[in-house]
Amino acid sequence: MEEKETKKQSEFRTDFKYAIVAGWLIIPAIMIIFNIAAVTYVVIAVNPFYLDTYNFFIYIINFILVFFYLFIIYLWLKRKQILPKFMIAAYIINIFSYLPFLIYEGRLNWISILFSMIWIGYFIRSKRVKATFQN
Repeated sequence: MEEKETKKQSEFRTDFKYAIVAGWLIIPAIMIIFNIAAVTYVVIAVNPFYLDTYNFFIYIINFILVFFYLFIIYLWLKRKQILPKFMIAAYIINIFSYLPFLIYEGRLNWISILFSMIWIGYFIRSKRVKATFQN
C-alpha cells in the first residue's frame, strides 16, 4: 500500500529548479506576472486625488493587490504549501472584479469567469500542485 502511494507521489519530478512553472503551472505563473504588471501600472499612472469615490475605491483595491500579488510570487518561489489557497483567492478576486461590469453595463465576460473557475479547480485537484508546493 505504501509503495503505491510513493509511486503516485513520485509521478512528478519536482526536485529541479523550474518545477514551479513546469507543465500547466506556467499559465497561472504568467497570469500572476500580468496581473501584478496591470495593477502596478494603475497605481503608478493614476493620480488618486482626481478620482471620484468609485474609482478611488478601485485604486485602493489595486494598491492592495500589488502587495497581494507580490506575496503570491514570494510563496511561489519558496514553494510554500499555502500557495494553492492564495491562488484560489486570487482567482476569486478576479471573478469578483467583473461584478462592476455586471452592475454598470449589464454584461459579464463569461469566458474570463470560466477560465478562473477552471484554474480554481486545477489548484484544488492537481497532483502536480500538491507535489510541487510542499514547503
